[in-house]
Amino acid sequence: MHHLDSYKKRFIIVSGPVCSGKTTLALNIAVNRKKCFYFDKDDLVITSNSTFDAVSKLVPESVELEYPRETIEARDRHSQFFKDFIRNPEYESARDILIKGIQFNDFVIVNAPYTSELKKEAKGDCPAFDEFRRVFDKEECEFIVVFVHISKEELKERLLRRKRKDPVAAARDTLVYNDLDGYVERENMDPPDFTLGKNVDRLFIFDANTDEERDASYARLMKELEIDVYEKYDRDIKVNRI
Repeated sequence: MHHLDSYKKRFIIVSGPVCSGKTTLALNIAVNRKKCFYFDKDDLVITSNSTFDAVSKLVPESVELEYPRETIEARDRHSQFFKDFIRNPEYESARDILIKGIQFNDFVIVNAPYTSELKKEAKGDCPAFDEFRRVFDKEECEFIVVFVHISKEELKERLLRRKRKDPVAAARDTLVYNDLDGYVERENMDPPDFTLGKNVDRLFIFDANTDEERDASYARLMKELEIDVYEKYDRDIKVNRI
């Protein structure tokens, strides 16, 4: 792991499996920190969906695609089409926004999985985090990863709860719900190990399997981030939208 002797700013990625509670946690941090820059990568979804729609509407059904058409029509963000054409541009756009953001703010919170990047950083070779690190060193910025940790059993329960409460969101993950047990079994729930990493300054494991674990982790995290005055963890926290 990278170690910075002194810093003036903090850049925090809140990561973890789908449905682990990343958004809720990131918003709780932002609301209690107050003066900060909050970025949710899902805000780019409305733009990237246009790629799904363009292919779905402009390529006639008589034309055979190398990707299952139903996953494109469902805007499935777990599909190979998404991985090949949409994921990287999304993260590159996020990178450019965040690099500008840290130059004009001293506390940046990012709600995004960064699944591939965390795996690469654990192996000691993550070009995307290298790019961040070069900027952070100039800005005297500490790079923190907060990883939300839950069990496979809890993940399955939360995915089922999402399907019941938000069928529109569930419809975006066709491949997940078509083989829910298989997806949960394949999902790596272990927190990253940055022993070989060279970019992240600090890793915080946020245990959220139960309400009790979550509340204890929340209190520890607030202390680590030096947020002395904060409200109780709000499970229903929302952000204003147009």
